[in-house]
Amino acid sequence: MSKGFGESDFAQVQSDRLTSDTVRRLRDANKQQAKRAESRRMEGTYGLCEDCGDAISAERLEYLPEATRCVGCQARRERSAGDA
Repeated sequence: MSKGFGESDFAQVQSDRLTSDTVRRLRDANKQQAKRAESRRMEGTYGLCEDCGDAISAERLEYLPEATRCVGCQARRERSAGDA
């Protein structure tokens, strides 16, 4: 029996790294989103969609205070990012 990494050990290490990288990217994206929302508060444009300019629903802002897009624009953005 080998004292080094086996194939399954190596696969687990790779999987763990990928998960850590994904969590790090999501955390950084969430921080940037919160900063954008704070900037919009200071500019007086908080609650307005940064894409279409329509009001973001109160329910969305209550659930996700750092939202800077309405549900429709956010969905379109996520769909187009998935296509890339």
